[in-house]
Amino acid sequence: MTLATDPLRLTPAQDPTAGAKIFSVADVVSRIRLMVEREFPSAVWVEGELSNCSYPDSGHIYFTLVDERATTRFGQKLILPCAFFRGANQHLKFKLTDGLKVLCLGQVTTYEGRGQYQLKVLRVEPKGIGALQLAFEQLKTRLAAEGLFDEARKRPIPKLPNRIGLITSTSGSAIHDMVSKLRGHFELIILSVKVQGDGAAQEIAQALDLANARQAAEVLIVGRGGGSVEDLWAFNEELVARAIARSRIPVISAVGHQDDWTIADYVADLRASTPTDAAKLLVNERQLLLDQVAEVIQRLVESTQAVLEEQSVMVDGLRHRLRLLHPLHQLEEYLRRSLQWQTGLVQSMSHALDREEQRLAALAGRLEALSPLAVLARGYSITFQLPDRHVLTDITTVHPGDLLETRLAKGALVSTVTRTELAGVA
Repeated sequence: MTLATDPLRLTPAQDPTAGAKIFSVADVVSRIRLMVEREFPSAVWVEGELSNCSYPDSGHIYFTLVDERATTRFGQKLILPCAFFRGANQHLKFKLTDGLKVLCLGQVTTYEGRGQYQLKVLRVEPKGIGALQLAFEQLKTRLAAEGLFDEARKRPIPKLPNRIGLITSTSGSAIHDMVSKLRGHFELIILSVKVQGDGAAQEIAQALDLANARQAAEVLIVGRGGGSVEDLWAFNEELVARAIARSRIPVISAVGHQDDWTIADYVADLRASTPTDAAKLLVNERQLLLDQVAEVIQRLVESTQAVLEEQSVMVDGLRHRLRLLHPLHQLEEYLRRSLQWQTGLVQSMSHALDREEQRLAALAGRLEALSPLAVLARGYSITFQLPDRHVLTDITTVHPGDLLETRLAKGALVSTVTRTELAGVA
């Protein structure tokens, strides 16, 4: 029986794959991987610009390196896909962002799932700037945008705290400098932490949270002595910055030396140039306030003394007035015045009597000069006609036999008229 010929079936002469070796996709992809790995047997540094950076939940980082100076024959930029797996990127200090020029150390290989070549990144360094410096600037910019550096959110440092918390290493020189300055002025609470190396940032942040949870102090000093950028890096970690920002206790950052600035310095409520300066600042502030209080107290004492003295003078015046208004004093005063008036009256009367006596003496003298007795004393006499005792001045009124009384300077005599004669008549 003859079979019908299938028009779609190719004859051996017509089949182009006849006698050819057939590769599977897996074979091709595997051989490409081997060829690539033979060409790049060890890790290489690759320079380029970051693009399409992504951060999935897996913790891996995926991006593309772009060569800005070269293009394909179609005018497209040359790119190299990159995978920066979680195990390798744990110690990356800065954030990979589009447009950043970097140097990547990695193994050139293929991603068989997509059949494409890629760079398995082991390390990334920024081009033209240190990784730590770039990380510092990136975090500083981001936290500043969130407002963590704003002065408005920072808390004032208490003027007279009782307890100071020191978050630092107990094996460094900083702790001894601070304790020597602060002892005797404040109660000190020391929270010992690592200040450099792996885990230092976590310990510092935990100590800040613990001090707040226990309300261990009224002021916290977080810091360490000087060192390299790497030594101080724990204080540039976001973990520490956010712990300082959420602290309800005011925080003083005292890291390194005068020229050393960390993220902690920007977030803290107050930055001291060194740990020693932080201690001096608190001691000097306390002493300044105590001096001001002493000065105020002295002024208050002086003003109080002045007021008391003024009030004392016023009270003495009121006491004197009250004593003057007392009934007994009033009676004494009236008696005193009566005695004064009596004395004055007696003196006035005495003076009046003296004046009248002098006047009387003067009148008496004048009267004495005009008295008949004075005339009698000079040898004259007065004759009275008895019995009426009229002074005899006219002889014609006298008759013989009348009785006469003659008054002499010394004594008197009575006579009987025997005859009368007119003046000039015998």
